[in-house]
Amino acid sequence: MKFGGILIAAALAVTIGWAFVSYPQPAESVQAAVPERILIAYYSQSGHTEAVAKAIQQETGGDLYRIRTNLVYPKNAPAMQSRAKAEYNEGLRPPLAEPMPDMSRYDVVFLGFPNWYNAPPAGVFTFLEQTDWKGKAIVPFVTYGLSGWGSSIDDMRAAAPDAVLAKGLAVHASQAGHCKEAVASWIDSLGLNAIQGGRKR
Repeated sequence: MKFGGILIAAALAVTIGWAFVSYPQPAESVQAAVPERILIAYYSQSGHTEAVAKAIQQETGGDLYRIRTNLVYPKNAPAMQSRAKAEYNEGLRPPLAEPMPDMSRYDVVFLGFPNWYNAPPAGVFTFLEQTDWKGKAIVPFVTYGLSGWGSSIDDMRAAAPDAVLAKGLAVHASQAGHCKEAVASWIDSLGLNAIQGGRKR
């Protein structure tokens, strides 16, 4: 499938819940190359982010890739918070449990994860840092309980400085199973209006 004229502006507005919070506006927009394929890469621990990823896949027809590691996390919330903070502070980069897709095939990567206590999970950093982002756009989406985006936008910029960071979507975990309308509206706002054969409209 191909896209005609995808215009992705760096540092645009980020959606939190169903409201918008603005990034600083860039001096100029970035015109992405017409991509052959879209990738939807996501990390999901409890299924919320996976639900959003599948809604995006239904809208775009993109390829799905689940980011997995062999790490086992506690179910107890305080223990989980302590573990996530320790991994972030230590800069843990765990190996991925499954081979990464051929990233040279993709120009637009929807990247999703649960926002763990203000930051991406460790496995997401591994994915970000193992990818050559030159000429690619990251379209971020997160699920959250309390913290919205937290520091995730700054973390993605630091881990993938060569990527164009497009307008993102943040979905409260309680709404993840009912996000199709919000996802469709968000994708329309990205300018992905010329998809040939992916949209189920």
